[in-house]
Amino acid sequence: MTATPRVIAYDLTRLFIGPLFATPRGIDRVDLALARRVFADPASDNLGILPTPWGVRAYPAWLVCKLLHKLESLWAEGETVERDAALGDLLERLAAPERPDARPHVPPGMTLGRGIRRIVDLLGVTSIRLGRPARSGVPQGAIYINVGQLGLAVPFFHNWLEERRDITSAMMLHDVIPLEYPHLVREGAVRHHDRMVRTVASHADCLIFNTAHARERVNEALGQHGLAQLPSLVRWLPLPDAFGAVEQSLPQLAGLNYFVVVSTVEPRKNHELLFRVWHRLAARLGRDAPHLVVVGAMGYRSGEIVDRIGHDPLVWSRIHFVSGLSSPALAALVLGATGMLSPSFAEGFGMPVLEASALGVPTLASDIAAHREIGGPGTRLLAEDDEEAWLAAICSLPPAGLRVRPQLARGQGEAAYCADLLAFLEQAATEKAQAAAGRGFTPRGSRPARR
Repeated sequence: MTATPRVIAYDLTRLFIGPLFATPRGIDRVDLALARRVFADPASDNLGILPTPWGVRAYPAWLVCKLLHKLESLWAEGETVERDAALGDLLERLAAPERPDARPHVPPGMTLGRGIRRIVDLLGVTSIRLGRPARSGVPQGAIYINVGQLGLAVPFFHNWLEERRDITSAMMLHDVIPLEYPHLVREGAVRHHDRMVRTVASHADCLIFNTAHARERVNEALGQHGLAQLPSLVRWLPLPDAFGAVEQSLPQLAGLNYFVVVSTVEPRKNHELLFRVWHRLAARLGRDAPHLVVVGAMGYRSGEIVDRIGHDPLVWSRIHFVSGLSSPALAALVLGATGMLSPSFAEGFGMPVLEASALGVPTLASDIAAHREIGGPGTRLLAEDDEEAWLAAICSLPPAGLRVRPQLARGQGEAAYCADLLAFLEQAATEKAQAAAGRGFTPRGSRPARR
């Protein structure tokens, strides 16, 4: 007889602030996919966990379902490729006659005021109520899971777990990049990330990692806080289901030689290398130079980075910025690209490399640990500062034409990912319960005190 699965208490913090962004980023898509799986049945006993002004509260499955549905509509994740407004604007710019007096068009980002209005809209539609205190509302033996990591930077959001040692606490810390590369992140990010590490060290019973590299680096950071290695699962992030729904690339772009780089514009992502390469391509090839499509929001020091493009109108006409693409539109755009470019200085995972590899798109990526781990046969690794190598590799790739999506491996999808995570959590909770019954279990409260 199969045991009844334990109740899942799912941390909604990252998804709740999702309306602050026009579209989901890679980890947002994963968070949403797992939440949809956990709350597939609105009548289930699973609970959504959310910090509020009146404490950390637990909300029923039916209400969380309404929240997820509204969030998907705000992110336009159900939009078709043909109706995607951001993609339509990009296609117009790619097809327009060159304007030598125009600077690159950088789409305006989400303003704080608009983001807050979208969150209020989310609250209004869900009619979110007071909920129940998490410390008393979560049933005995449940599993708490946090894959979004953002709330981990606020330690008191998780203090309730100290009073509920019967709960198995599972957390995902994506990386420790701010601690390793403080010069690449904004002021305060190091302190913010250090608090995340301390929260995990204090409250986690088991851990989820995206790569073996991330596990190694995170465990090293946790060890500095006196935490021995916990039971863990290393599982690559899944390919969004929307990628499997796109059958071919965009016919409108079949004759265009273009490359894509998918990431927030910030120092860590190394866009400046690509801009230098495109200056050289324009000088060498003139109007036959390929196009570079930069997909992503403007981030830390993005203004300085965009300014590095310079004042050459020909270069301006070959670099295009776009943000706010739905997942189907992103998939169609990537599928038709001559190549995916990912010159990052540091990554915990590298979702664009995985996505391009799955779609059969040639990929040029920086030679860093995460890319070495997840890159496929079509991934070529280059030193992140070797401008000559990047220029030569880009010139070596022929335009794609109209590309048909290859068959995607079943294990790469969201369903397989969610099943693997939930199976791991059930096993971890079972082992914890057995240990608590007398097989050497060390409760969270016996760990070194939080500093």
